[in-house]
Amino acid sequence: MQKKGDVWVSAILYFGLGIVVISILLAAGLPVINKLRDKNVVIQTKQVMHNLDQSIREVVKEGPGSQRVVTVNIKKGSFIIDEKKELVIWQYNNSKVLISEIGIPVFEGKLTIITREAQIKNNYNIQVYTNYSDIANITRPPAKPNTLVGINDMVIRNDGVGADNIIQVTIYEANK
Repeated sequence: MQKKGDVWVSAILYFGLGIVVISILLAAGLPVINKLRDKNVVIQTKQVMHNLDQSIREVVKEGPGSQRVVTVNIKKGSFIIDEKKELVIWQYNNSKVLISEIGIPVFEGKLTIITREAQIKNNYNIQVYTNYSDIANITRPPAKPNTLVGINDMVIRNDGVGADNIIQVTIYEANK
């Protein structure tokens, strides 16, 4: 009878030890996994921004009536079209990864990347944007929201030269 009790005590001790080891591994590994996930989101979104920029510049070069449909996949953060400043922006708040030196703009092709400290310790606000004020006026249809999240098909259309002698480019969501 004594042997049966020893087996159960050993089994419970091994089970408890296993749970403790798994808990320690998760506690140490989750921050690393979150940083890698955030870094991957930033890298993928920079690629989306490069593709979008290339399409906008092609439409501007090709002339009035030219248009492209680009799929934009924003997994985290916000995609914003700022018509006043002629900017296309991706903003990701509370990222776990430091992409660039805080407060110093980094230029990657036509993209500008700025990292700022967030309100939460060891978190950062990342902004990736492209400025089109030198080549076109970027607009959106009035009834459309300026912020997008998720997978969207964006139509980029050259509407020709406007009253201010600057090329008008309209960016809007394709109807699904």
